[in-house]
Amino acid sequence: MKILLPLLLLTGLATSAHGQDEGDVPQKQGRIGISVKAGPAFPLVDFSDLFTTGFTGFVDVPYNLTEDLQVYLGLGFSHFTLDNAKLTNHLKELGENTTANIDAPYQLIPLVLGLNYSYRYPHFWPYFTMSLGMYFQKLETSGSLTTAGVTTPVVSNTQTWSQDAFAVGIGSLIPLGNEGWAIDVNAKYNTVVDYKGRVLVTTTGGGNIGSRAIRYVNLLGGLSYTFR
Repeated sequence: MKILLPLLLLTGLATSAHGQDEGDVPQKQGRIGISVKAGPAFPLVDFSDLFTTGFTGFVDVPYNLTEDLQVYLGLGFSHFTLDNAKLTNHLKELGENTTANIDAPYQLIPLVLGLNYSYRYPHFWPYFTMSLGMYFQKLETSGSLTTAGVTTPVVSNTQTWSQDAFAVGIGSLIPLGNEGWAIDVNAKYNTVVDYKGRVLVTTTGGGNIGSRAIRYVNLLGGLSYTFR
């Protein structure tokens, strides 16, 4: 995946380093911290056929079980917007000469429990991360569809639901001196399968358009602090 290449390259460079920097604060057992990150979210597969690039914010509270292994509790927020040009093209592929003007913001709030496993090198601590939890979701639809010059309003609808989901990724902590601060960057692949297949819009021909598999990648960056 092209958007993962920068972090994969950095991780590869880190594994060629040797030794440890005594000036960096080690992640000792029993230490607790906080990390705040934000960045773009890129829809994948069917999800990308309907929605544009969104954004994500994420806060996690890690606890160091060992110098290399962390468990963390995380809370996030992701927001995506429907791409009407993509929806209009999809309608044309279905044989409908219809122009979409739909407002359909889609939001996810993940509440997760996760693990980080890291390697320590001078000034650079790459890690693998995975999490599992509940993703609380909200989809609002409103707007109109125009066919042969006739505009038909779409019935406004708000749906909220939750379901379990998981995420995996890679990242790195870059220590800033010896006061417990570090730059925290990562890329995470999230997957949420909507088994009930919530309908995004019902076409003038009576068909339903939606995305059952919600898959996206976050590229996040921010700061972390480990309490000493």
